[in-house]
Amino acid sequence: MVIKAIVIAMLIGIFVSMASAAVYLFRERGDSTKMVKALTYRIALSVTLFLLLLAGFYFGIIPQSGI
Repeated sequence: MVIKAIVIAMLIGIFVSMASAAVYLFRERGDSTKMVKALTYRIALSVTLFLLLLAGFYFGIIPQSGI
């Protein structure tokens, strides 16, 4: 149950970061540093989630039948 909560929290963080990057894209057309930072956070969260899922499957924390 804890694993599901972690995965859902990270997915929400990814979507929030993506949405904030879109807001920065449309509101601040001249300054893209905030947008780049938001997209960097999104990439970091995505890679972290992927690695945690791989580690969970490898160590048997997440069964192969599903979460």
